[in-house]
Amino acid sequence: MSRTTVSAAAIYCRISQDRAGEGLGVQRQEALCRQLAAGKGWPVDEVYVDTDRSAYTGKSRPAYQRLLADLQAGLRDAVLVVDQDRLTRHPAELERFIDLADHHGVALANVSGEVDLSTSDGRFRARLMGAVASQESEKKSERLRRQRDQAAQKGLPAGGRRAFGYHNDGMTVREDEAALVREAAGRFLAGHSLRTIVRDWNARGVRPVTARQWRVTTLKTVLTNPRHCGLRVHRGEVLGAAAWPSIVDRETHERIRALLGDPRRHKRGRPPAYLLTSMLVCGPCGQRLTSSKRVDGSRRYLCHATPGSDGCGRIAIQAAPLEAEVRDQVLAVLAGPRLAAMLATDGDAGPRADALREVEAAGERLAALASAFAAGTIGQREWLAGRDVAEQRIVAARRALDHDGRTRLVSDLPHDLDALRVEWDARDVESRRAILAAVIDRVVVKPAASKGRRAFDPNRIAILWRA
Repeated sequence: MSRTTVSAAAIYCRISQDRAGEGLGVQRQEALCRQLAAGKGWPVDEVYVDTDRSAYTGKSRPAYQRLLADLQAGLRDAVLVVDQDRLTRHPAELERFIDLADHHGVALANVSGEVDLSTSDGRFRARLMGAVASQESEKKSERLRRQRDQAAQKGLPAGGRRAFGYHNDGMTVREDEAALVREAAGRFLAGHSLRTIVRDWNARGVRPVTARQWRVTTLKTVLTNPRHCGLRVHRGEVLGAAAWPSIVDRETHERIRALLGDPRRHKRGRPPAYLLTSMLVCGPCGQRLTSSKRVDGSRRYLCHATPGSDGCGRIAIQAAPLEAEVRDQVLAVLAGPRLAAMLATDGDAGPRADALREVEAAGERLAALASAFAAGTIGQREWLAGRDVAEQRIVAARRALDHDGRTRLVSDLPHDLDALRVEWDARDVESRRAILAAVIDRVVVKPAASKGRRAFDPNRIAILWRA
């Protein structure tokens, strides 16, 4: 709106990208707006700044939202910007601003040419400028999309934030971080939990790219990132070999993916705190046993008969002796001839190589389907059908790699019983559970031979082995 007087003007500055974090573009915008305000005699009460925020993408701009709230509350009665496109690039957003300015009597001035929203000519000019700015943004977006597509086809980096293990150019390996990636991959495949590795790295002062400390989800994303095995991903599909060197080999990457699954699948809840959680089954009813702590601090595993559950409530067994018994039986198997026979049967590299080739072939099929769909040679129905088949092949192949990974996990352990006990004692609960899961399918707990018997009876348990 046109105003005879302005008592509390606002300056709005926005910069879409500030890679160096210096804010120089914002400083220049503010200086020009202050010059304009001085010439008009408008007192500036506050400067609202959105850094690294695009007006075109539609992402939230906190300072802009705060400016609108202050205008609506009557705290500001004028807005100064360098150009109108700093304020908004969307016609719909411009209309909302015009309505707000008209209702609350807000004046708008821009350095490149004043816009009077109180007149039909001024609003027409603002809308015209907004449409031009929107078209420019769309053209820029189209150019960037074509550039990204071309870079992806050549296996070149996509730009943006650097990946852990590589320098800012996306092509050069950072050897110090690459060594950490290989270390984490090796430790994880050896049975160490992500949580253990994260705690260790944080204690050693290892820093991720954008945060102060490592989290389990961050490490999981790093270990499952296809770029670390030299693959180029574009729009969620692996296109093929990348132009940069790999940090880990393809087999290591696929084995980790087989164990962890897709990094976008977030599992909720805390990790199991006890050794046999989710591994124990009630003999009479087949339901899972859960851990329960008594008043004296001792624990039991119970079959709960609660409303809405299928538990029979007939099984309760002391946790400490049960965990010790399962541990002793597992270590005895790992140190005995049974494991050697299992490894001799499953140790052939042929099935592993076949599964890896199947993953690679299905990945190439996905890339070809995506290219054909983008080129318009196949329709969405054909693309979706082909994608589902290829993804099913990948899931089946990774299941085979998962089995192979469990076998290799236990094959890397010591085969001497005393050395195994030392290794076991040195590991945390999650890592011990990984060892158990590699050889145990489940443990069935039977009812006690006589009611009221308190002593632990090892005959009550039956371990069902994976092999």
